[in-house]
Amino acid sequence: MNGYLTVSFFCFGVLIVLTYAWQRFNEPSFPNEETLPRTVEPLRYLFLKPAYAKARLLYLVGLLVMYALLVLPGPSMVGALGGPGPKEGLSPQAWPLLIALILTGLGTAPTPVKWLNIIEEQLRRWVHAWYLVPDGIRSTIAVLDDARYDPPVGQLNFLQGPLKEKCQEDLHLARGTLSYSWARATILVTSIKSMLNGALHPLKRAAFEPFKDEFFDDILVTYRALKLDVQALNPNDEDEEEKLSRSVENLLKRVYAYISWGIRYQVDSEREVDQTLKDLGFRIPDRVPGRHLFDIVVPAVLLVAVIVTAFWVANDAIGRAMGATDFPPTMYKSIVAALTSAMAASLMYGAIVSIVLKHRAAKIEQKVWRERSWRCLIPIALKAGLATWLVIVLSTVYWKPSDAWQSLIGIAQLVVQPTADTGASASTAPDWSFLPIKMATALPWLLVGMTASIFLVIRLGGDVRRIGTADRLRDAIVVAAALGIAAAAAQLIQTSLVDAFRDLGLTKESLPSDKLVWIQGLAEFACGAVIGFVVPQACRVNVVTPSDPITARTLRDLQRDARTALGSKAAGDAWVFTPNDDLRGITPAEALEYRTHATGVGSLLEIAAQRQREETRPDGSDRPTPVLIEGGRAADGTAA
Repeated sequence: MNGYLTVSFFCFGVLIVLTYAWQRFNEPSFPNEETLPRTVEPLRYLFLKPAYAKARLLYLVGLLVMYALLVLPGPSMVGALGGPGPKEGLSPQAWPLLIALILTGLGTAPTPVKWLNIIEEQLRRWVHAWYLVPDGIRSTIAVLDDARYDPPVGQLNFLQGPLKEKCQEDLHLARGTLSYSWARATILVTSIKSMLNGALHPLKRAAFEPFKDEFFDDILVTYRALKLDVQALNPNDEDEEEKLSRSVENLLKRVYAYISWGIRYQVDSEREVDQTLKDLGFRIPDRVPGRHLFDIVVPAVLLVAVIVTAFWVANDAIGRAMGATDFPPTMYKSIVAALTSAMAASLMYGAIVSIVLKHRAAKIEQKVWRERSWRCLIPIALKAGLATWLVIVLSTVYWKPSDAWQSLIGIAQLVVQPTADTGASASTAPDWSFLPIKMATALPWLLVGMTASIFLVIRLGGDVRRIGTADRLRDAIVVAAALGIAAAAAQLIQTSLVDAFRDLGLTKESLPSDKLVWIQGLAEFACGAVIGFVVPQACRVNVVTPSDPITARTLRDLQRDARTALGSKAAGDAWVFTPNDDLRGITPAEALEYRTHATGVGSLLEIAAQRQREETRPDGSDRPTPVLIEGGRAADGTAA
């Protein structure tokens, strides 16, 4: 009977969790923005058409797994969930139903659980991000903002008479001018309005029906108000023209967002999104494969493993030869210990390099990256530092699994069933302090991960043609020196922490500070040299000579255009391969690898060419004052 009740309550709890998750999935896990629909359920129109059901299913499965993990331990989980501990009146059979109510926020017993809400929200955010929500919309808006716009005849025919001719003329003006932006807005708004009225169009009317009112209530009203302002503009009022230009640019972003919602609702893949945008007249680049992260990380990781293994084996051999007693007694044990250290170092530096490259690429794609900006460097440093700390903790636990397990049991007893409540003596309780102490003494290694990531990011910047041996050696020395100093400092702090815990009676181990500080610093110096020698050069080569044929062809075309526009091969290549302030410090060659930047590189080249022409144009005010000659003599009467 008890088993039947337990199964019944569990099934009922599953239904509650599924019902809750079905609705909860549609709540945004990110701040609301102007680029998101407001008049209808927003999330549905940020997914590609077939992706919404897959994403919701993944979220449901994840939340059910979380529910099962909370149910399996039974009522003893009450203490871990924030309650006072299991009570006599709590029926074990009703536990699945109780945990379902707590997880969904419908129940108040035992207490409100904040950390469960945090885990649920993080799970929802991961699922949304995995299916490019809202990054897909942001990326499309950024691409359209910079893309060339050549509307086909079918789109232009929605305009009539002189308005059509004027818009065609204004589209040939310089990008960023009010006339150009207004012509673009006029064609797009008129085109969308015709589509919603049933005209033949690349966009499908049915896909835009759910938020049709948002177009008329927001975009169309704003467009009509700006139309009056544009018509009444005084050509000599530069301040008002600049203000009006910003308003038109904001209107265009709303139009791009509106187009993005409907397109993602009517197509099944990102390639179909691109094709529809091209049918509308936007000249957007073809999609290229992702950056070859594997080809950059793996060689560096393998070299780190070889260097670390050789270093520690040699260190142990020298120690034994000198008669020291604190080294592994045999070569076999020395090799095992060295391989374990090599595995930890490989995981640590592999994680650091991956975090640096992925985070930097993501921020460049979002157009928020700026080279050597602390606002961009700090998040990378924190992630890399935490990854380093986690690897150090796991490698420590690997050597003492029984102590780690006993520590986990002791912590669980302290949380769920304190010793004071059970009447057990403290001496018989498992030792809980092992894991907390190991986690605390590993914290100084945050410094190593943060230092490695910051210096690696810095060395990735600059002229991407720096791929010679001298440049590689310079990168290796800089990263190695920074990493060696950081590792020595981290080891010294760690030794001090271990001594402090030993003085408090929480641990019996000690670290020989006179040896480990400089030895560990030398080991990380060697690792830093490998990372600095391999990674920056691999990233630069990937930019200068891309392996992807589409990117390589686009780069060759850009080099040809730059040489023609700037007058020489040296000037053209210098512009292509050196950092550009308009690209927030990355080079135009690297910008081609990101869709949100690639569409605007051509416009930047036009601006650079125009700026060069203005700088080299003769200025009459700088010419020397001519000398007036009168009858073979100067005006002052002297001989000419």
